[in-house]
Amino acid sequence: MAIRVSQRLERIPRYEPGMSTAEALARYGVTDAVKLSSNESPFGPLDGVEAAVADAMAGVNRYPDGGGRALKERIADLHGVDASQVVLGNGSGEIILMAGQALLDAGTSVVYPDPSFALYAHLAHAAGADAEAVPLDDDGRNDVWSMAAAVDERTRLVVLCSPNNPTGAYVPAADIEALLDAIPEDVAVLVDEAYHDFVTELDRGRVLSMARTRPNLMLTRTFSKAFGLPGVRVGYGIGSRAWVDAIERVRPPFNVSSVAQAAALAALARLGPLDERVRTLVAERERVQAALAARGVPFTPSQANFILVGPFDRGEDDAPVHQQLLRQGVIVRDGAALGVPGHIRVTVGDPGQNDTFLTALDAVQASPRRQDNTNTAALAGKEGRQPR
Repeated sequence: MAIRVSQRLERIPRYEPGMSTAEALARYGVTDAVKLSSNESPFGPLDGVEAAVADAMAGVNRYPDGGGRALKERIADLHGVDASQVVLGNGSGEIILMAGQALLDAGTSVVYPDPSFALYAHLAHAAGADAEAVPLDDDGRNDVWSMAAAVDERTRLVVLCSPNNPTGAYVPAADIEALLDAIPEDVAVLVDEAYHDFVTELDRGRVLSMARTRPNLMLTRTFSKAFGLPGVRVGYGIGSRAWVDAIERVRPPFNVSSVAQAAALAALARLGPLDERVRTLVAERERVQAALAARGVPFTPSQANFILVGPFDRGEDDAPVHQQLLRQGVIVRDGAALGVPGHIRVTVGDPGQNDTFLTALDAVQASPRRQDNTNTAALAGKEGRQPR
């Protein structure tokens, strides 16, 4: 006999991670593959991080510092806030989930962009709340004006994603400030900045400045992307003491391991090499986008470490583009799984990996198939988008 479970589970979408290299090798019979599907860094840990992890392993028979005091203080010092304005998570995704647990009840709602990170709908349904999805604007960005209009007396949380996943489009700080001004001050706003390190826009730090003083604003960041530490799972949020206290009340004890804390602290001691790494990836992002434009391949201009490519116009008998690339030994993310059918999302790798992708794409383009090349800055979902 099956166990009885909450009816909320029926509404919670499953998160489907990108295909692993091993899965691609087994499924498509290729002998080698370049993985550009999960927005990971192509680089290993920064120098000194592995040694810090090894040192921390000697103490794993003891519980970690449940409050993460040293890491909180380092993050607070870096960003010019008090340590009481910092909360730690098992990746920034856990902080987003905890925000839902802390703020949402049955009969309330969360307003979020769509298509975007699948976790936003999840946190609403997990709390028995309503999920109010707001379509992106014509540039693939969070439509802050429509999101503000969607806020009503039931709204407890508004989530923004900048740069947005999967489009890579950046929301100007002035637009976020306008949204904050347009909604009631007791409605919490969370800005997911997982890809913040790759942003080159001049106003990239203003949301942090707002989070220092706006009581209803929190931003979240992660060590999984630019820092190259997705395997150890650590992220953080910065907001008002009220925001942090709400999350701390639902935070599991010892949610960030001692190994993760040690890795994050070591990484934060090496910000110079990190900046060099980021500059390399940003330069590669611009090079790949220029190469796509030169080929007449549509894409959405990105401020993240990935590029949404498409839409591709396929014939009925054509294999999806991501499958054709897999047969060429390149793993990318199928846009249909991200709410943008007809597209692929490609992580920016190192120069060799990016060249491999472009060569494979050339081979796919040369095959007998149709493609719509009319818009070299195509919006995710603007053409051929289906509701989720």
